[in-house]
Amino acid sequence: MSKRSATVLALVLALLAIAATTLFSVHLARRQGLEFETGRVLGYARDVLRSSDIAADQFVNAVAMLEAHRSAQPCSDTIVAVMRGLSLISSNLKAVGYVAGDRLMCSSLGKFAEGLPLGPVDTITDRGVALRLDVALEFAGGKRFTVAERDGYAAIVPRDMAIDTTTRQPNVLLATFTPGTGELRSSRGAVKREWIDALGKGTETSFVDGTHLVAVVRSKQYANGAIAALPLANLERQVRASEMLLVPVGVVAGIVLALAILYFARMQLALPAILKVALRRHEFFVNYQPIVDLQTGRWVGAEALIRWRRHTGEMVRPDLFIPAAEDAGLIRLITARVIQLVTRDVAGLFERHAQFHIGINLSSEDLHDEATIERLRRLAADTRASAGNLVIEASERGLAEPQVAGAIVRELRASGLHVAIDDFGTGYSSLSYLERFEFDYLKIDKSFIDTIGTGAATSQVVLHIIEMAKALKLKIVAEGVETRAQADFLRERGVQYAQGWLYGKPMSCEELRAGLAAGNAATAG
Repeated sequence: MSKRSATVLALVLALLAIAATTLFSVHLARRQGLEFETGRVLGYARDVLRSSDIAADQFVNAVAMLEAHRSAQPCSDTIVAVMRGLSLISSNLKAVGYVAGDRLMCSSLGKFAEGLPLGPVDTITDRGVALRLDVALEFAGGKRFTVAERDGYAAIVPRDMAIDTTTRQPNVLLATFTPGTGELRSSRGAVKREWIDALGKGTETSFVDGTHLVAVVRSKQYANGAIAALPLANLERQVRASEMLLVPVGVVAGIVLALAILYFARMQLALPAILKVALRRHEFFVNYQPIVDLQTGRWVGAEALIRWRRHTGEMVRPDLFIPAAEDAGLIRLITARVIQLVTRDVAGLFERHAQFHIGINLSSEDLHDEATIERLRRLAADTRASAGNLVIEASERGLAEPQVAGAIVRELRASGLHVAIDDFGTGYSSLSYLERFEFDYLKIDKSFIDTIGTGAATSQVVLHIIEMAKALKLKIVAEGVETRAQADFLRERGVQYAQGWLYGKPMSCEELRAGLAAGNAATAG
């Protein structure tokens, strides 16, 4: 097709686009405006509910952890120390405490000789959780709190915590309520009781009621509900904005077509496309970072780390290409390549070093794909791995669907692979994962190791993580150890293993084998 013909075709398409969008712009603007605002108001309601559910999750986990120390007195120094640790790692809980009658006897904030008055219980959920919805604590300077109590243990959260969220739109009404009773717990603006009734037995609904667009949601797991409502004036503004966009779009249809062609060409060169080419060209390789025994300094294992060197010689950082691979649905191909490389690299290694292990990271997609089980079984067979020679490292994000991921983790452990929870403490669900899954190792994230000896407020968190891991009889690996002071601190507190630049940077398989053959006792460089 000649350039002139292409230009004429573009003009014709532009005229057709103008005609079509002119006819449908008003209808489409209203429909899109309603869908957009409905999505927005549902998003606000879900955010409020998510905040409530996180607090409930952390409360349940805190009670479970405290009940594990039933042998100690409720307000003993041991229990108060556990409470402090729970408060530090529970992002939505202001404090954790013990209640006798209607008085708070102790908490992560300290002990109260006579107890602090909490007032009577407002409601009890169908799970037996007693709620005091509007509590004033003497030391809190007039701030109001919600206190959730079960079996004497209580979680204290700011009363308006769940609705204390930023919204892009003005005059948004937000509220939390107790399903079943329909009792409001907190609200921002005038919320109608019939909005709660409109939910019925469902878990989510949205509707227009007079002057507001309303969304009501209910938790599938806890006795939590949330409401968000936007003034209809916001919808009208959105409709007008959509009209202003949709009508002119026909005028620029030709430009859009040209831009679409350019965009398509650009997409061919985008990172996902480059990743596919890199996989075909075998540009990925694996380095191994030693894991050492803190008592002896000897290498006991290594983590397999994927690396990418482009055909130009340029190295691409993992924190750039791993998220891109996940977003593009390519991460399982990356994992398959890692397994292929590890199979080649460690051939014969376990026969010479029977107690050594190799750690392999799995993504969320890997932990929700049953094919992962067979891939790793083949790896174990091909490398003649015995029980414990292969360790699967899973981050909290990878365990987001516990039922599916849990079944795969159990199959892997039954096949003789050990499992580590990686980057522990960086997500809000850490405690619940420790309860739901069987792990062999707990890896403390580098961000907590970095605080050792700094005097930072979060520097005590690593101590509580260590104590929890000990209580659960998990082997502990500290990641990112870079100084002797950090190593000494960890060793003195019973941490068995460490990984970091103090003991060795990621290295090739040949360097790893040479170090093992020399009986390398890892020392700082």
